[in-house]
Amino acid sequence: MHLTCRLWEVHFEITGRLDSLPYPGEIVREVQKKPSYYIDCGKRGGLAGAQFVYTLTGEGRFKIGDKVISLFPGTAFLQNHGNPRNAYYYPKGGIRPWHFIWISFFSPTVERMIEEITAAYGQIYYIPRDAELIKMLFSYEQPRNTPRFISPLEGTRLVMEVLMELGNYLPAAENHRRVSPGLIRRVQEYIHNHLGTTLTVEAVAREYGVSREHLSRIFREQLGQTPSEYLIKCRVERACRLLISTDLSCKEIAAMVGYDNSVSFSRAFKRVVQMTPGELRRAGYSPQIR
Repeated sequence: MHLTCRLWEVHFEITGRLDSLPYPGEIVREVQKKPSYYIDCGKRGGLAGAQFVYTLTGEGRFKIGDKVISLFPGTAFLQNHGNPRNAYYYPKGGIRPWHFIWISFFSPTVERMIEEITAAYGQIYYIPRDAELIKMLFSYEQPRNTPRFISPLEGTRLVMEVLMELGNYLPAAENHRRVSPGLIRRVQEYIHNHLGTTLTVEAVAREYGVSREHLSRIFREQLGQTPSEYLIKCRVERACRLLISTDLSCKEIAAMVGYDNSVSFSRAFKRVVQMTPGELRRAGYSPQIR
């Protein structure tokens, strides 16, 4: 342990902890300047948990397998305790002390969340010093050895606020998995805004400067369906609403959701909904479409 280098810390005491809810452990501001400072995350046992670390001044190092990341001011990392691929430390030959702030959080639930977040977006983040996330961590500063008593729901809210704020600083992409969530959101909005046209997947891919194959790959990875399947689902969902809420004919509705004729529309509709447009209108309700 390197407790003597802690400038301040706040330890959270959860009153009536609920095991399924994530909760914060500590927020600590510390400085390290000895080459002996080396935290091997793979050797950290105990409760299932994770840690967010943000560099304020100086520099540290963070290992991801064989790759070493320099942690300059504004650089942060997110990692699960017990991850054998990770370690962080003060570099040999370092000139300025590494000054950083961190928060830990625990529960099997949060460990799974961090696994999924880092798998999708990576472990390194670049965040300005005046970001709300950093201000929020500093707002908990208080005299050392004074615990902060909070309820289970307050603890969960703090953990989720940290992760939600982190979402404003998703790392720049090095591969398609990193950029896909933002790209997919834009494509989804584009599709919804153009359902009344004879939109094709090729046209959507061209609009965003990617190949059809690339677009299909990231859709399958993130949504579990192809862009074509998603487009058809959106058209059918809108058609369902129109069938129930209007007296428009099937031919008129087909044109409004991007079909050239009612025959192809009815065929696609029945394949998705398992009933014809007329049957759905008579039933008066729209089934859940997956």
